Parts: sequence; structure tokens; C-alpha cells
Amino acid sequence: MLAVLLAEQGRILSKDRLSDLIWPDTVATDESIARCISDIRKALGDDGHDIVQTFPKQGYRINVTRSEAAVKASPAPRRMAVLASVGALAALVLLAVYVFNARPQEAGSEIAGVTPTELREAVAIIPFSASNETDRFLAAGLSDDLEIHLAEMSGIKIVAQVQSDGVENTTPNLLDTARLLDARYLVHGSVRQLEDNVSLSVRLIDGIDGSTIWADRHEGSRAGLMTFRDDLPEALLAAMSVTLSERDRQRLALTDTEDPEAFEEVMHARREISTFTYEGSLAAERHLLRAVAGDPAYARAYAELASAYAIRLENDWSVISDADSEKAFFFAERALELDPGLWFAHYALGRLHSVAPGGDTEAALTHLREAMSLQPDNDDPRAYFAIVLAMSGDLEDGLAIFDGIMATHPQPPFWYHLGQANILQHLGRNVEAETAILRCLEQMPNSPYCLRLQIAILARLGRLDDAEWAIAEYAILGHDVSLEAMMKSALETDVRMKEYLRESYELAGIE
Repeated sequence: MLAVLLAEQGRILSKDRLSDLIWPDTVATDESIARCISDIRKALGDDGHDIVQTFPKQGYRINVTRSEAAVKASPAPRRMAVLASVGALAALVLLAVYVFNARPQEAGSEIAGVTPTELREAVAIIPFSASNETDRFLAAGLSDDLEIHLAEMSGIKIVAQVQSDGVENTTPNLLDTARLLDARYLVHGSVRQLEDNVSLSVRLIDGIDGSTIWADRHEGSRAGLMTFRDDLPEALLAAMSVTLSERDRQRLALTDTEDPEAFEEVMHARREISTFTYEGSLAAERHLLRAVAGDPAYARAYAELASAYAIRLENDWSVISDADSEKAFFFAERALELDPGLWFAHYALGRLHSVAPGGDTEAALTHLREAMSLQPDNDDPRAYFAIVLAMSGDLEDGLAIFDGIMATHPQPPFWYHLGQANILQHLGRNVEAETAILRCLEQMPNSPYCLRLQIAILARLGRLDDAEWAIAEYAILGHDVSLEAMMKSALETDVRMKEYLRESYELAGIE
């Protein structure tokens, strides 16, 4: 890989291009590529990723200038066997005659080397705008819902709103947003409610020149809004000239619910569950139960119920864990009965099998693989797959998956940082683990997951005063800080890892 990067110096090589050059007779996984990149950076001491640069959603580029004495590296596949035989030493000798030439990116309209004509065929949904709190709730729900439905399409890549939201708040205009996200298309909307009527306007923007490609609006009843919402994904895909597979067409033909009240209950539940608190999980359960009572065929609502229970089990928030576990599995299986192609139901089952009493790691990995196959461009199932893999003892492979995921996310959600930090902590790389957990806490300062891990990391770093402060903060939030309670919430299934975590808590003074 190093030889290929050197030979193509100055060019950004996509993962597909790297796979073609290095593994010409097979298809390399993202994990294989990420592991190679990680090994090269480690050998070169490239902690800041200044030599081997990552361009989110594009690929990798080596940032060096060749000296006159350098021997040109050949990327031809026949050279790979030679490189393999001499190992990293030959590649590093080759690199030694190069001069590192890391140049800081200049501020301005050219963002991270991406020019307006190089934007990838991806769509970013900019959070819909509204003028008051009631309208903002509906706007957030509608933009979330649109992302969920577009993400099920294989013909277009979706930039998660957690990324577009963070970037939009730091850029002065939509063109800069498109370049930072490396997305050709932006979807933006606005919502306004007047008594029983709703006004929703949506437009599709070309990230290259800022022109409006398509626009439409709904003004009328909530029942009419549901029809507009159902038709919106197909209209946007047609405007972007996206080629649809047969499965895409089948997914578009499905209507998850026609009941506006059931839909609104799901929107309320998503907001409650995003707080990651026990009270929030109870409130989400109430909303979701009302949703399926209003529409018993609402598959997504059943899947989200199962996911809400999984979060409760992960945090040992269940009063009767066996009862919650049985209900959770029932709801997830019901979702699959109603919609066998619903990736989120498999994702929920993967989480449940990993945390339920007497859990089944192999069943968890099987369902997560199915979720990945149904939703290949969504990194959530891959991230949770890495967590389950690592917590069962396969730390290196779990970390390699996370390295690959993080390399393509300008704004990873908090729990990606959490999963990565947990693996690093068990590998004894606690300085790196602390950096990752601080990123987790920046997004979710009160997350019980992040606070528990922070305590363990600080203890391993020998910073017992800081660990004591973190324990006090955890207790102030109403959590039980006994050793028994902390260990009940542990996701580790490997015996040695459980013991390591217990020792970490004991070092922090938890009894």
C-alpha cells in the first residue's frame, strides 16, 4: 500500500482504487485497508495523520515531496509479492529518501483540497428550519424521517445529519457546507404550523453552484402531509437522476404508516431516547407503545421499541431484566414479520443479543452482518459490530473497523468515540483512550456510558483525584457508583476483559 501511495503521490486514492491496485484478484474490505493505513502511520510516527492524509468519503493521499535520489515505486500488482517478501523495511527505506512536506490547509473557498467540481454523488440533509419550538420539533422529526428513508436506497450516499448539523453551524453558506461534507446535493426545508394546517417547503440544492434543482411544498392538513412525506424520497431521487435497484423500488413502495398521530408519537420517542437517560427511555417507551396501538402494522415503531429496551438493558436500567428482554425480542421479531427488509430491526436484535441476560454473541454478530448487508452505507451497524467483536475479546479487529469508520466521518456521533475509547482502554492505550472519551463527553456530557469509561481510564492513568471527581459527577446524576452496579452495566463478555475493568474501577476507589 505504501508503494502504491508513493507512486500515486499527490493524488487521492479511493478505497476502490486501492483495492484494485493492491488486491487485483479479490475485493478488499474497508477493515483491511484501514489496518494497512494504521500500520503505515504507526511505523512512521504519523500520529497527526499529516503524512498519510485522510480525505473523508474520498480516500487517502500521501503528503511528501520526492528527493532527486528517490527510487520510483511501482504500483503494479506483480511488485506486491516482492514488497511482501522484504516487508515494511524496504518500504520505509524507500520513504526515507523522501522529504516530508506537510502543508497546512489554507482557509477559503477550497475546502480540504476539494474543488466545486469534485464533489461526490452524495446528499446531505440540512436540518429543517422553523420559527418556534413547536415547529422546530416537527421540522426535526421530518428531516430525521427523510434521512431514514433515503438512507435505505443503495443508489445514493447519505451524509448523516449529525455531520451536516455540526458543519452547517460553522460555515457561512451552503456552498461551503457542500464542500466540507463533500456532498453534491443538499436538501433543505422549512416548517410552519397554523392551527390544524402544516406548511412544509423542501428544495434540492446543487452543491457545485448553489442553484435549486428541485423544489416543492405542502400546505394543508396533517393527513395530506403524510402523503407528501411518503412521496418526497422518490421525488428527490428522480431529481438527482439516481438509478434505483429493484430492492430500492420495493422499499420506496412501502408505506410505514399513514397515521399522522402514530408518526408524531415516534418523533416524540426519538427525541426522548436521544437523552440517553432512564426517564427518557421510559418516556420513549410510552410514545412508541401509543404509536403501535394507533397503527399495529408500523414496523419501524416496533423496531425502535426494541432498540429503546436495548439501551435500557445496556445501562442496567431494567427493574425486571428478564421481562424487558422478552418484550424487546418480541417487538424486534414483530418488526421483521411486518417488514423482513428492515435493517433497523436486525440492528436492534444485534444489540439485544449482545446485552440481554444469557446473551448470544454469535447471534448478535449474525444480525449485525444482516443489517450491514441491507444498509451498506450506514456505519451504525458496522460500529456496533466492532463493539460486539471487541467486547468478546477480538480487540484488534474491532479497533481496525473503528479506524476505518472514523476516517470517513467528519462528525462521528458520541457513541463511536465511546466504542473506540473502550477498545483502546482494554489495549492499555489509555492516553489515546482519554482523547476519544473526551470527544464523547463533548457531545454528551451526561452520558452514563462515557462517564463510566472515563472513570476507568483516569484510574489506569494514575490520576486518582480526577477519577474521584468523575465518580462524584456520576453520582450527582443519580447513578449507583457501587462496584456491583458498575459491573452490571459492562458490555464485556470476555472474562479477562471483565476482570481488567473491575480492577480499573477498584483502582478508582469504587467498592
